[in-house]
Amino acid sequence: MGTNETLHDLLLRSAEHAPEQPLFVSKKEVVSYQDLERDTGRFAAALRRQGVTRGDRVALALDNGAEYLTAYYGILKAGAAVVPLCPDTRTSTLSYALNHCEARGVVLGSRNTKLLEGQSGELPHLRLLASVGAPAIEEEGQLKISEYSAMLEEPEPFVGSTTSEDLASIIYTSGTTAKPKGVMLSHGNLVANVRSIVQYLELTAADRIAMVLPFFYSYGNSVLHTHICAGGTVVAVGTMAFPAAVLSGIQEHRCTGLSGVPSTFARMLQSSVVQKFDLSRLRYITQAGCPMAPAPTEKIRQNIPHVAVYVMYGQTEASARLSYLPPADLERKLGSIGMGIPGVTLKIMDEQGSEVTRDTVGEIVAQGANIMQGYWNNPEETARVMRPEGLRTGDLARMDDEGYIWIIGRNSDMIKSGAHRIGPKEIEDAVERLPEIAQCAVTGVPDELLGEAITAFVVPIKGATITRNQVLRICHEYLPRFKMPKHVRVVDSLPRTATGKLRRRELKDWFAEGRGE
Repeated sequence: MGTNETLHDLLLRSAEHAPEQPLFVSKKEVVSYQDLERDTGRFAAALRRQGVTRGDRVALALDNGAEYLTAYYGILKAGAAVVPLCPDTRTSTLSYALNHCEARGVVLGSRNTKLLEGQSGELPHLRLLASVGAPAIEEEGQLKISEYSAMLEEPEPFVGSTTSEDLASIIYTSGTTAKPKGVMLSHGNLVANVRSIVQYLELTAADRIAMVLPFFYSYGNSVLHTHICAGGTVVAVGTMAFPAAVLSGIQEHRCTGLSGVPSTFARMLQSSVVQKFDLSRLRYITQAGCPMAPAPTEKIRQNIPHVAVYVMYGQTEASARLSYLPPADLERKLGSIGMGIPGVTLKIMDEQGSEVTRDTVGEIVAQGANIMQGYWNNPEETARVMRPEGLRTGDLARMDDEGYIWIIGRNSDMIKSGAHRIGPKEIEDAVERLPEIAQCAVTGVPDELLGEAITAFVVPIKGATITRNQVLRICHEYLPRFKMPKHVRVVDSLPRTATGKLRRRELKDWFAEGRGE
């Protein structure tokens, strides 16, 4: 393992080993490793010719596709840092990120170029717009517009002298509670995480991942890099808005892996079509993004019993991954997030930075080569979470006597009800034991007597009906009285970010609006 590796070194190595191996497969195209290695060098050359230099930031807001891959690794080869953004964006959101990171360039789909119309004066650092397809705006001010396809016509490829210490990416947190923060990840951070994940998932060039996660999301970003490192294939099979199409894609392309967040698997199992497809080539499933209740995990095992299920935990601030529960431990440690991945040390600590005793609740604190450089242009927040003892994750958990970690909830999610501080996850886990329930989210709402009253929002499986008494009965079976929900609301879906994370704070507004009554 090299000590000065970059992400594009991983791509080059796989391209040299098996140049004709498919790297990316979708309905409209197949891209080989040699194709991507060639096109990324040309894209890098075009960026350099248009003034992008080492250390610049170039934003990228595209749907999953070959253009995303080419732009991403091309930006890295130019010596710049990639700022991946959600393509389903608005002018205000896009302008905030471009201004905040002082982006030199941005790569957009042709339709999204319209978002920059009349914005040149508001974006003083932006000089280059690369449009995938014909741009929807004319050149204005200092902004030079180039078409992506023309940028791939450069005669000589370029690869800058990047090191593992250089900034590779700024990933903006989802901003569910405040303004998004820009997580700074070096090549060294990302490569360390990639190699650790490849090791414990035992990925090889024979692996074909069914890609349902967006590339811009830190989890999708990680899945992409790990398979390129292993020399495997990334197969675009659509989104879980159409579960049957995804399952059909897994069958057709003989996919060996599927990665998703809890809502991914809730939708897949809710559709009741899993048994109709041949998933015999599926070797493993990984779940991360936020904790998944034991009940959905059990449903996966019942519906696809031969598959190895990896429950994982992480944060964008850790290049994505911090812990995993080996499939061999799933049955006896169901509900745990496992232990630190190779190269990562996790401890449970109090607010003063001292390790707590086993089975005592504290905060997860992480150390490893994958931990971020800090938040872009935000020294106060950086100092708050990056402490001498490690990265303060904000996640409350306990560690059992064997060293396995069990998440209780986030500091900011804790419900203050009466004299108790209650984490929502234990209640959600209990409610989701009901076979009629697809998903549950719990929050606290204002209450005159208690301060906050526990409120459960539940999504029934297709065709099922749920009553408040059913929910209270299952809670009574598994929870003490002070953790029983006072309110139960039945809804069609839960509020989530573009990457599937629960917008828990919005539930308070839903309650005030009377939604689900």
